[in-house]
Amino acid sequence: MNRSIQKTWLAILLLFALLPMLAVGGILSWMGSDLQVRQALSIQDQIALRSEALLANFVEEALMEMNILVRSPGFVSGSTDQRLELLARTIFERNLFDSLAVVDNTGMERLRVARIGITPPDRLTNRAADPLFKAAIGAERSVFDDLRFNPLSQELSLPIALPYLLPGNPPQVLIAEARMNRVIEQVVNIPVGSRGSVSLVESGGRVIAHRNRDLIGRTVALSDWSTEHQTLAGADGTMVLMTLHTFEIGDYTLGIAVEQPLDEVYQPVVQNMLVIATLIALMTLAAIAGSIGIVQTITRPIQRLAHVTEEIGAGDLTQRIPVTRNDEIGTLQRNFNRMVENIVAQQTAIAERNNELEQSLQEQRRLFETVQQLSIPLLPVWEGVIVLPIVGHVDAQRGQALLDALLRGIAERRARVAILDITGIAVVDPAVMAILARAMQAAALLGATPMLAGISATNAHLMVQQGVANLNVATYRNLQSAIMAAIEYDRTNGNLKTSTPSERRMHHSPS
Repeated sequence: MNRSIQKTWLAILLLFALLPMLAVGGILSWMGSDLQVRQALSIQDQIALRSEALLANFVEEALMEMNILVRSPGFVSGSTDQRLELLARTIFERNLFDSLAVVDNTGMERLRVARIGITPPDRLTNRAADPLFKAAIGAERSVFDDLRFNPLSQELSLPIALPYLLPGNPPQVLIAEARMNRVIEQVVNIPVGSRGSVSLVESGGRVIAHRNRDLIGRTVALSDWSTEHQTLAGADGTMVLMTLHTFEIGDYTLGIAVEQPLDEVYQPVVQNMLVIATLIALMTLAAIAGSIGIVQTITRPIQRLAHVTEEIGAGDLTQRIPVTRNDEIGTLQRNFNRMVENIVAQQTAIAERNNELEQSLQEQRRLFETVQQLSIPLLPVWEGVIVLPIVGHVDAQRGQALLDALLRGIAERRARVAILDITGIAVVDPAVMAILARAMQAAALLGATPMLAGISATNAHLMVQQGVANLNVATYRNLQSAIMAAIEYDRTNGNLKTSTPSERRMHHSPS
């Protein structure tokens, strides 16, 4: 039991000591994890916005160069050679385009210059069926097409079509292949943590630009382009935290995916959790040591109290608890000792009271015997004639006492006649009749003639109703008539005097 108390108190103290620490540790870990994720996403958002700005600046710069070109005097009013020179100078000096082509309103190329040289007139093509040309002529504004991979330069290029007007000429279109390599290199090489990356993906999730060229062409399983922040498997299969921004280039949508491995994102969180776990472990050890000391301080007096209680329960009332403290436990010790002293005093008083009760009980027992003897008076009224008056309630115990007194009186006085007077019995029920029958049968067995006196009219009526009136014995209305009949019976040596009508016998057939 003592060990159980110690364990219970120790568990309670540790529970109240450790639960707050664990709760605080859990809350701090959760807050740290949430804060770290928010911080990583914020950094990724900034990188994505920076990438968008770089791409937007590149597109704006390419469009500006194309507008400057078509508005330059040498291009507007110059000869074909002058225009070719301007196109070549724009390609090689600005290093923004892979090719530039001038297309008339019918879709036929008039001039074409690429980084590999000037296209001869006989090799110029008709672009009337080119969607980019048709979109530019129809919209009368600059349009863009999907990024293309240039097999010669091994670079991505952005097709741009810019419609323009020359004085006295129908609308024409300047179609350029803008080199994306420079801006893509800037975007994909933006640092994202130590192992994160920035990649460009198409709407289907195919990677078209990545710092690791081996990952170009792979597909990222984007769950939803409308979800800005996602946790999914990156291009290399590693679980990453990704921020996806979309960049609109005309009708073309390009995805900017900024990703960072989850283990790198949560690395500071893990370190913080290790620090928190270490602090909790140290505080747990301190709590256990302190709890053990507190429990021992509390339970030692209780153990001593339990030991003394067992001794007292075994009957040794001389045991007392030493008072060792001045707090509530000390008060408990003093009160317990006072309680034991009160128990000893009460036991002494109870023993004395028991002695008094025993003496009183003996006196009551003697008084009861005397009352019993007085309640069954056996009266000798004539030589050889005795009277047993019966008064009050007769139960089985008193009936046996009446029977014993009657037989003892007949034997001691050698009575020849025994009169049972029932004048004092209010109601003669079957139980009383059975006792009377036994008494008269026993008297007859001892040689005495039984007589019954004192039968009232009410009892006679009840005896007849109950079918117990035929006792085969001489009955008389009152004791005087019975005594006179008994004296006459004794004088005549056993011949009963004939009774008067009021004293006649009551004979009834047995029930």
